[in-house]
Amino acid sequence: MYLLFEFQDFVDIIANRRVYLSLVTIAIGLFAYIILRGVVTKYFNRKRAKTKLEKRKLTYYRLISNILKYVIVVIVIMVVLQINGFNVASLLTGLGVVSLVAGLALQDALKDIIMGFNLIADEYFSVGDVVKVGDHEGIIIELGLKATKIKDIRYGNIIVIANRNISSAITLSNFCDIEIPLPYELDYKSADALMNKIMKEMEQITAISNIRFLGLNKFDNSAILYKIAFDCKPEERFQAKRDANKIVKERLEKEHIDIPYTQIDIHQK
Repeated sequence: MYLLFEFQDFVDIIANRRVYLSLVTIAIGLFAYIILRGVVTKYFNRKRAKTKLEKRKLTYYRLISNILKYVIVVIVIMVVLQINGFNVASLLTGLGVVSLVAGLALQDALKDIIMGFNLIADEYFSVGDVVKVGDHEGIIIELGLKATKIKDIRYGNIIVIANRNISSAITLSNFCDIEIPLPYELDYKSADALMNKIMKEMEQITAISNIRFLGLNKFDNSAILYKIAFDCKPEERFQAKRDANKIVKERLEKEHIDIPYTQIDIHQK
């Protein structure tokens, strides 16, 4: 008898017209989101962003997709509530009573959303840019309403930063350099010839280009520091520097030039 009662309740729920209308509303909302997202995708032409304009379009695509998702979810919830007997108009009016409390509770979220729009309007960065935000350096992979996602270029970690915490950002350039320590005993003409040999060998590194010798950079305690600069994508610079340093070390060994280092003499009485 108890099982029959439960089954009858289940049948009543299935036969309820409100259930069907609620499911249809959810299906329509999902279908509308898919269609609208498809239109947005076609308009912004989602391909690998290379130019600044393409990166900007990709950023707008991600933002508009997020906005569409939230708007459609809210509309579907309101319609489903209305279908199931809730007075949505009265509910919205009643929300005014708790708006102050809600505003205080959600003030951080509101700051994130406002800052998210500012990041785009003021062109802080775009999706695909390599930037430095605080202590983090990485590729912008998503700019959302509440947070920005960065893929760290050193370790590949995904870092999520609340938009309200982004006060400044540095877009990293392709400029990169290395310092080469040479002994004081080596004259400048010989050092210049050595730099040319090193730069010739560095041309084999596919990640770098536009290699140039910047000259004598600093008189250090135990060595003279010479600087070589080159262009490299920011996300590839760590490996490029390692490859360049390897070439420098091998060339110095071939030339029988010792890398200078600080030595301490200890005298005992």
